[in-house]
Amino acid sequence: MKNITSCATDGAPNMMGKKNGCLKLMKDANPEMIIVHCVIHKENLVAKNISPILNEVLHAVIKCVNTIKASAKCERLFKLFCEEQNEDHVRLLLHTEVKWLSKGNCLKRFMQLFNAISVFLSEKLEMKYLLTIDGKHL
Repeated sequence: MKNITSCATDGAPNMMGKKNGCLKLMKDANPEMIIVHCVIHKENLVAKNISPILNEVLHAVIKCVNTIKASAKCERLFKLFCEEQNEDHVRLLLHTEVKWLSKGNCLKRFMQLFNAISVFLSEKLEMKYLLTIDGKHL
């Protein structure tokens, strides 16, 4: 423990506890150790408060993805539809709050499959309204 010079943490209670948190135990072993809040977690906290317009788009994308992935049958039909259209990808990615990279990955995959999603929602599911925000097309 004496060779550890610094530690980055997400601020979780089990890490930060003043009496028996992991960092407290490490700091007891090496009082010179530097403790910082992880820069990636700070970035994630900022990303949670993105602009209202981007947040609206993200919620519309999540709604479309969740509609397609809501049932195994619908997801299977979408996969077959993408294969018929010779798309590079046949699966949509879910967004989760736990994995901070999922937001970007979800949006990226959505845009890669946007034409297929648009046709699938419009023609197959008759749910074109999901692709609009305040009456404006995504």
